[in-house]
Amino acid sequence: MPVARRGRLCPVCLRPVKDGGCAEHGPWGPHQLATADDRRAAARASWQPFEPVLHACPRCLGEVADGRRGFECVSHTSARDAHGPFLVDELLGVSAQRDAAASRARLARRSHVQSRQPPQRPLLPLPDAARLWRLIAAATVLAATFAFLAR
Repeated sequence: MPVARRGRLCPVCLRPVKDGGCAEHGPWGPHQLATADDRRAAARASWQPFEPVLHACPRCLGEVADGRRGFECVSHTSARDAHGPFLVDELLGVSAQRDAAASRARLARRSHVQSRQPPQRPLLPLPDAARLWRLIAAATVLAATFAFLAR
């Protein structure tokens, strides 16, 4: 596995791990750790509602299938950065999937809010100078007429 593709994030909370282990979720194998690409994909996906499966890929929470070498992610089997093979005890169970989906939903919501542009005031176009002077002259004539009629 190339050094650039090596994961450095906990597959459940997507936070950086130290020495292959998350302080909250325990130790992980190097092939189980999520990459920055996995984190970006999680931020783009919709995680609500989430239905857990019996066993899921620790990197993307996708379905796994039994292969020759072990369990492999169905969605990323032939991808440039394939997920797997995993042993049965390396897959995420139902409760870990729920925790991972909740943290990925928070990440997606946070990235969606940050990507939105702040509301802007509508810009009103100013009339051109010739029209503005005509309006001022018309208002002056109108005011003078009312002043004359009021006497």
